[in-house]
Amino acid sequence: MTATICRPYAATVRFSRKPANLRSILREHSGYHIEEERVSVNAIKTMTAAEYDAYVCDMSRAQDWIASFKGLGDRCVVIRAPARLTLYIRPDGYDYARYVGLADAD
Repeated sequence: MTATICRPYAATVRFSRKPANLRSILREHSGYHIEEERVSVNAIKTMTAAEYDAYVCDMSRAQDWIASFKGLGDRCVVIRAPARLTLYIRPDGYDYARYVGLADAD
């Protein structure tokens, strides 16, 4: 697992608030209209497929790596893993994934 601070760039994302896991995000995105938000991405978190799979099973747990980004306000951290959906995490001052989103193109 590596985290890289990147030059901020804009993304259009549809967020779920306090999701339990990836399944709940996908269910919410398929069954409800979720407004798109324009956010600033300032870090990229690269995970292995196994790390990603373990993380998306319980997104409500506190994570040390999220705690290091929690003071960023409306900025996001992108999570990438091979052959997995790209996730956008907005901690909004917390040490867990308070908001998790999918890019509009996903």
